Amino acid sequence: MASIGGLSSNASTNSASSLRGYGGLASGLDRDSLIESMTYATTSKIQKQQQAKQKITWTQEAMRGITDKLYNFSQSFISYTSPKSLLSTKLFSSNQITALGENSKYIGVSGSSSLAKSMSIAGVKQMASDAKCNFTGAASDQKLASGGIDEDLSTLNDYSTVAGTSFTVKYGSKYYSVSLPENSEDYKYDTLSDVAASINKAMGEISVGDGKTLADAMAVSEDGSRLTFTNKDTAGNALELTGSSDNLLGNLGFQFGQDNKGIEITSSGVRGSSNAKLTEQKSVADQIGGKQICFTYNGKTEWIQLASAADLKDPTKGNNDLDYLVSDLQAKLDKAFGAGRINVKADSTATPGQSSLSFKTTVPTNNNSIVEDKSSVLSLAAGERGLLGQYGALTGLSAGDSNRLNLESSWTKSGLKHMEGMTDAQIAALPDEDTLKINGTEIKIKKGMSLTDIMDAINASDAGVKASYLAEGDRFVLTSTENGASGKIEIDSDQGIDQLLFGVKGTDYEVQEGKDAIIAVKYAGSDTPVEVTRGSNSFNLNGLTVTVKGEFGYNSGVLDPAAEAITFDVTMNTEPAVTAVKEMVDAFNEIVKLVNDEVSTKPNRKYDPLTAEQEDEMSESQINAWNEKAKAGMLFNDSDIRGLADALRTIISGDASNMQKMGLSVSTDYSDNGKLVFDEEAFKKALETDPDGVINAFTRPAEKDANGNVTDAGGVMVRLQTIMEKYASTTGATKGILIERAGSKYAPTSILTNSMQKQLDAIDKEIDRLTDKLSVEQDRYISQFTNLERLISQMNSQSSWLASAFGGA
Repeated sequence: MASIGGLSSNASTNSASSLRGYGGLASGLDRDSLIESMTYATTSKIQKQQQAKQKITWTQEAMRGITDKLYNFSQSFISYTSPKSLLSTKLFSSNQITALGENSKYIGVSGSSSLAKSMSIAGVKQMASDAKCNFTGAASDQKLASGGIDEDLSTLNDYSTVAGTSFTVKYGSKYYSVSLPENSEDYKYDTLSDVAASINKAMGEISVGDGKTLADAMAVSEDGSRLTFTNKDTAGNALELTGSSDNLLGNLGFQFGQDNKGIEITSSGVRGSSNAKLTEQKSVADQIGGKQICFTYNGKTEWIQLASAADLKDPTKGNNDLDYLVSDLQAKLDKAFGAGRINVKADSTATPGQSSLSFKTTVPTNNNSIVEDKSSVLSLAAGERGLLGQYGALTGLSAGDSNRLNLESSWTKSGLKHMEGMTDAQIAALPDEDTLKINGTEIKIKKGMSLTDIMDAINASDAGVKASYLAEGDRFVLTSTENGASGKIEIDSDQGIDQLLFGVKGTDYEVQEGKDAIIAVKYAGSDTPVEVTRGSNSFNLNGLTVTVKGEFGYNSGVLDPAAEAITFDVTMNTEPAVTAVKEMVDAFNEIVKLVNDEVSTKPNRKYDPLTAEQEDEMSESQINAWNEKAKAGMLFNDSDIRGLADALRTIISGDASNMQKMGLSVSTDYSDNGKLVFDEEAFKKALETDPDGVINAFTRPAEKDANGNVTDAGGVMVRLQTIMEKYASTTGATKGILIERAGSKYAPTSILTNSMQKQLDAIDKEIDRLTDKLSVEQDRYISQFTNLERLISQMNSQSSWLASAFGGA
């Protein structure tokens, strides 16, 4: 039978829709194909975002491949703790000088002096010691504990919607991610005024070139109920808010239009709505459930995933929700670091219904008793959003907290032993500024300064004292920078900060006065010893580096002529240095090849990352082969990688002639891109004839003039150290260039905070948004097709009735 308007066809009406429900039952239309076509624009945007994410991931992996090699190179050949360190002069000692005699244990010697066999040391009257403070107790309270946490983790609390989030700004043609830290006391989010100030501060730390920051181009203000973004750029560049994490912009009152285009920032300002939401109510379980927190125990770092929100709320898991959190966390810490190493406990607080999570390092025992281990260091390295910091659910815990001093938080919150027991009110009543006096030098200490800031201020002052902190021993170290008897340490303050930091002299520490080393030396041809006085225990003596290790040969300050003198023997041993340099050159050349391969390999534009649909049509081997071609060239012509390649290529260019005499030269093959060539025989000869020259060529410190300009980049290993630190440093607030961009497993905090990860996070948010949009579009079209099918069915029914009625007549 013909259908009305030709709307029916012979297509099957029994197939199930891949979208939802059934389509084409009356019309015969391929509804799914039509809807797929009609939503193609959104689907293709999702695919493009997924492909962009894959490219960034491949780029991140490629960059980490380079930084891993740079890190391993540094650990092997630059770190002073490595036996193959080429910054250590002992590897280059071609003349191995040995002290002989029963008293040789009191002297260490190295160098290549021709006078070694013609002199002896008859005695050591006294060893040198620098003036220092000897502390009698721990510097910290050795506590790692949270504030009060609700034992019922289903209790609702207000949590910040701003802390730990970020938003993306398009400035001109470039995108910038603005992060709002949750672990910094410098950032507040309690009021709109706080939020505006924090956003402006964060933008002020983002460089946009030409000496400008993002804060120079855009400002945020508030009028008590709304935020306003204003374009201040004088160069005429467009500004646009393009997205945010965790719906930050939406919570601040800024909504994207239906076209999902960015929000343009004009010179007159874009004002948010008055319903900004700075907090939201969540249970503690929902805030922490399933999130990861990073612990470091004696140098070993592990990420621990907390129990799920569902488990934390399950009343069958423990006496209360917090009990289960403790037992689950205990089991995971045991697995990560060893049973009996870390004890987790919920301690009651003064507030009913709240407990504090405490972490204590312990010694494993056979009877499961708790024996505290005061020598081990446990710290919180990082945590996912909403866990740590002043706005985190684990109140009182911040990244950097440990069972030692927190060197990066405010000194009043760092866990100082001499502040233990002080109430919040007493801490608040401390002066905003005090004057610490060391050897009469005044050092201004403000309340918000960290212990690192304080030690840096001491070290930068003219006090003549070096301050540091040893975490393992939990001790401050205060040592005079003046050698021997020249140094002194006198500590005082205007309002008592010296006692809060270091305690009371005579009770918590004693000052040990400095002394000079005095040794008796005999030279060939003379029986009369010469007393030599030096300010340190390591000094140069006629070309030898002498290290005094103990006292001998004197009775009551008078040289004993019967005491056996120390004599010296000279032997040759070049193998350790030869082996280390050879291995260093091989490792260096591997890095040069990798870096140049990455920066010079062009991407194949024919091979984009595969979509899920494309992978469904291919075998695993085909997918792998495709991906190998697609991921090639991710770092092609990257400016930072190019800079690294150039730096490596010219590592000995300024001293090439001298280095060649020592067996180290650059390959003359242009395609080697600056690989080093090692001539073992030439190197051995240089060690034998000019060991000091070899040491100088490899380990010479860099030098600067009075204006800070580099006048000598230093020895080859010092130059390599500078390059490694510039591109792959894993320590400090600002890591190496490549670590900041791609992160590294050797710098745990960088895994979540590197710039590529922020791009990936932003793309994930965009994919979620587009996926939601696709679902809305599909639902709309399904509804329209359903109505169409219903109308056609009605029309066909009427047609059948009419045909039957008139045909019967």
